[in-house]
Amino acid sequence: MHVDAQPCPDCGTLFDLPDNYCRHCGMYLAALKATLPAPAPERAVVTSRPGMPAPVKKAATALAIGTALQVGVTLAGKYLASQAARGASQAVQGSQPARRAEPRRQPDPEIERAAAVSETVIIRREWIRRD
Repeated sequence: MHVDAQPCPDCGTLFDLPDNYCRHCGMYLAALKATLPAPAPERAVVTSRPGMPAPVKKAATALAIGTALQVGVTLAGKYLASQAARGASQAVQGSQPARRAEPRRQPDPEIERAAAVSETVIIRREWIRRD
């Protein structure tokens, strides 16, 4: 540490004047160099505060806010979709006349023998380089 060390305004950790960023919290210090007072002859011991550095705190806060917004928008979208579906089903039920019970038809023997087949094929091509 040089004689011209100054405390960081954000976290209080000492930094050298040639430094552009605080080594503890990451604060941009280059803009402060013109406004810093001359170093005092006697320094008080500055202890750093416990906790995360400022960029990590800001990122964690942004992540928490983004997650909360995403959850809120998802829940609101699901609620609005269910309300729209409920309103549409009530509108359809209210507009249709009451149905009479239809007599049961005999099943078609061709349909009874029919079967549906679903098949999934995955092809993977690997190129092996041999030296």
